[in-house]
Amino acid sequence: MRSALVLGGSGMLAGCAERLVARGWRVVLPCRTQPLMADDGPGRAARASLARGHRPTWVRADWGKPRELAAEVGYELAGHPVNLLVAWVHESYRTAVLTAVAPLLAEHAPVVEVHTSAPVPDPVLAEHPTQQVLIGHFPHDAARHTGQAVLDAVVRALEGKPPSLHQAGG
Repeated sequence: MRSALVLGGSGMLAGCAERLVARGWRVVLPCRTQPLMADDGPGRAARASLARGHRPTWVRADWGKPRELAAEVGYELAGHPVNLLVAWVHESYRTAVLTAVAPLLAEHAPVVEVHTSAPVPDPVLAEHPTQQVLIGHFPHDAARHTGQAVLDAVVRALEGKPPSLHQAGG
């Protein structure tokens, strides 16, 4: 089973995490608080996949303790490598967190980094092909548009497209 690590997956990346789960991926979601699963709205794809035996795995995250975060993720994965990393981590924690989880990644596993301000920094994990997404302002339904932009980058990453930067929103 393919494994994805979605950093920041309980908020604006929830839709991306749900889609991966629905497609049979094992998804680990480090976040500060355990995601809630309502009857409708965000989380419905993940709930639907539960019947097929898939579920996202929540791991408590403290971005200020990246080694501990990586150890928790590694424990949940039980030695299986991460085949995809999707990360929306605040700039002040970005380098430390991505460097800490790097040893968990499969060789050449694609990475998708999400940013909210320009200029977009160089990818942290240069040895991994990285799609970058710069999220701008959406006048309405920001979560859906943001989720779709990130999911588009995930598709590009999994198709082996060359690393690139894409801007979503205005």
